Amino acid sequence: MESPEFESPLITELNRVLMQAAEEVESEERLDLAYEVLETVRFEQSHISWLDRLRNTAGTVEARLAHNHLPLAAGEIRYLADPFMILENDKTQFLLNFEFVVSITGLNELSQNQLSPDSINWLDNVWFHDLCEQRISSNWYLVGNQVIEGLCRRTGFDSLDIETNSKIYTIPKRSIVASRTIKSG
Repeated sequence: MESPEFESPLITELNRVLMQAAEEVESEERLDLAYEVLETVRFEQSHISWLDRLRNTAGTVEARLAHNHLPLAAGEIRYLADPFMILENDKTQFLLNFEFVVSITGLNELSQNQLSPDSINWLDNVWFHDLCEQRISSNWYLVGNQVIEGLCRRTGFDSLDIETNSKIYTIPKRSIVASRTIKSG
């Protein structure tokens, strides 16, 4: 039999070891939970499109485009309507087709998943019609590195009529890489 004097330090040491083990288990549980939260966040972020991040971006972005004559467009996002976005800076307004954006800088890390049908209707029903009514010449950058400068004369749901040198070109919207319109005033 052990003496009571020896028993007390042994129990004290045993309690200390058990407390330390309990703290280590708690610490591991917290690490496991933190890792699980991190993985959940990573999973959620991996399913956020760059367009959702673009919707939440308030500052200037720079878009690199798949067109030799207009490789870069910079400005603040004014409107998004599939498949187009409108960027605007002090002097210029750009209409960009999402499909031809090669890279973009300045996106917010957060997303805003908001697809408003009104914005799509607004682009087709207001922006293109205003462009026709303003009779301002724009540069139209088309697939295949083609450029047409002219006035938007008519807009349809899938095409635009652009007048240049007394000739009217009907351009399918899917062929538009970008458009640049110098702002008046």
